[in-house]
Amino acid sequence: MAIATSTLDIPKNPAERRAWILYRLKCKGSNFRALARELGCSHQAISIAAGGMPSRHIELALAARIGVRQQELFPEHYDKNGRRLPLARSTERIGKGSRPAAQHNVEKTEAA
Repeated sequence: MAIATSTLDIPKNPAERRAWILYRLKCKGSNFRALARELGCSHQAISIAAGGMPSRHIELALAARIGVRQQELFPEHYDKNGRRLPLARSTERIGKGSRPAAQHNVEKTEAA
């Protein structure tokens, strides 16, 4: 049975939504670890997906367990017509290791 989304006020902020999803799972007698065991993945994967990292099968499981549609739970992953947006993968590395690999291990190219 689906719950009316307007009465739930699903948070848009990823960190708040992750906590909200965990709360809703606990209300249903579940949590990230229990769902992870059912899906055969890690609880970290569930937590990351709950925070907004795209994962179709985990999003589907979370939405089904909570009783809302995926489009309502993760609206940023869908267009205005309700179609899933394609994943755009960047060719650039993000984060701490974003320098080219050649510069990663050697700061100076001259001999010591």
